[in-house]
Amino acid sequence: MKAAGQVHHFQARDLIMARTSAESFTFENSAEFSALEIHVPSPLLEQMQIEHLPRIQRRSLELQDPALKTAKQLFGYLRTIPAAQSPETLVGYGLAMTMLGYAFTTQKTARSQLTAKTIHGLENARNALLARLDQAPTIPQLAALCDLSPTRFKELFSRQYGCGPYTLYQSHRMEYARSLLERLNVTETAMELGYSNVSHFSAAFQRKFGYLPSRVKQLHSCK
Repeated sequence: MKAAGQVHHFQARDLIMARTSAESFTFENSAEFSALEIHVPSPLLEQMQIEHLPRIQRRSLELQDPALKTAKQLFGYLRTIPAAQSPETLVGYGLAMTMLGYAFTTQKTARSQLTAKTIHGLENARNALLARLDQAPTIPQLAALCDLSPTRFKELFSRQYGCGPYTLYQSHRMEYARSLLERLNVTETAMELGYSNVSHFSAAFQRKFGYLPSRVKQLHSCK
């Protein structure tokens, strides 16, 4: 996304908060792109005591994140309720409120506990971590980007992004693997991601998605 002369790169399941008044955004996305967009008027922000919303703030929502777990529970609950409105509309409202509440809770908590310098350092570390999915930086290297000790870095990283650095790395790595499997075979994909042992890659992929990477190739070939 391009905004205010800056380019921002987002990943799957990123939660993005942005001030849109007097601002224009340009998105570049693929055919598979989907997003839930929520607009909140300024008076409501004031009622919620959100007075200094940053221009752009991102938080990665991992599959184990409490917000996604709540959203899934809400989805299951709403599907059982007969209503005049369509289930899709109810689910949309529910997901919107879940994510909205989580976003502002996270934003207020982060502002009260982390300095702007620390947040910026953690963002730099996250970008460095995901810059190459075939070779991860070490924890000391990432911690140095934040001017933190390795132990403190891991603690604050987990607080900011909802999971540890290597959990986040592996999650994005496997998401990327699934997209690679649409054009590469399993061995080629494993090599592309830096695996020297294909069985280790297959095991990691199965832990993430619940099925082997060979199934992706089978499903893709049937289309």
